[in-house]
Amino acid sequence: HGYSIHNQEAMVDFFAKHAGTGPVEKVARPKDLGDKLLVTPKGEVIPAGAIPIFDLIAEKADVLAGKRKKLSNSDLKNRLPKLLTLPEKSSVPHYRVLRPIQANGNRVARYAIETENSIRAILRKHLHTLHSVTLDVEPDVHLYLPHTSAEEDLATDTLAASLKKQHPLYALDVRGLGESMPDDGGADFFQAYGIDYMNTGYGLLLGESYLGRRVHDLLATMDLLCKEGARHIHLYGRGQGAILALFGSLLHENVSSTTLKNGPLSFHAWAQVPLVSWPHASFLPGVLKEFDLPDCIRALKKVRLIQPWGPDMKPLTGQRLASALKQANLSPDLVK
Repeated sequence: HGYSIHNQEAMVDFFAKHAGTGPVEKVARPKDLGDKLLVTPKGEVIPAGAIPIFDLIAEKADVLAGKRKKLSNSDLKNRLPKLLTLPEKSSVPHYRVLRPIQANGNRVARYAIETENSIRAILRKHLHTLHSVTLDVEPDVHLYLPHTSAEEDLATDTLAASLKKQHPLYALDVRGLGESMPDDGGADFFQAYGIDYMNTGYGLLLGESYLGRRVHDLLATMDLLCKEGARHIHLYGRGQGAILALFGSLLHENVSSTTLKNGPLSFHAWAQVPLVSWPHASFLPGVLKEFDLPDCIRALKKVRLIQPWGPDMKPLTGQRLASALKQANLSPDLVK
């Protein structure tokens, strides 16, 4: 696919050299047959009667929804880690204190948390004091998970701005987001086939979940906060962070309340449209065989939804919101 004859020859020569097989005879270059190989009148299969792949996906999602059995909360919490391919917990992660920064006149402490070998999630804390050389954790912790970057969300999001005024606010950049966001040559993070997409694909090839590893970063961070004195954690997630907050709330016993802003209402809705704007890393492979996001939302004791987003990563409002809530079997009272 898109691999020129010159690149093909160079690739074969490279492997032949290192395999020690000697010179390789070049194959004859094929003739351009033009339109002779078209198997449909105009070269397009859908106008000729083929079913689009997105219609097949939508049909499959409907079949899975019809077959799914309602899971108890305990079964849901048991199956989620397997889908996320979460690694076994060994101990509370180490951390080190990084140099603090100034943001909008506030002092922000920074901590590098070693959630896995060579992986460090970056925890920020907006302080109401100048003390930032240790990790001093309150009994009630308010932890914010951004859409793409803690630095950006804390500067622009109205929810984050409100929380900063009320509490010492923690914010976490999990792997691949915020301070560890891949440098894609200046390209948009949400481009279709960027490094975030590549990392997700590599995870699938290895039988692992990139989304699951981000959830692991969150769970490990909450373990550290609890070891340092937290008794109750209030989770706030926006966009991609809302998905992390939802799964993290189900899997950590110290989460007392969950706020999901700009999050999706269901994965099933993503399967009903031709194009989904959410990054591939935000979808959990195999999930619709077991459960969907509304099952997770209903399993939480204290949860609120703020301005949910649709498959296009844009706000659901008015009749679209009412219809989406109805299809997800979620109460409109959850939306604040």
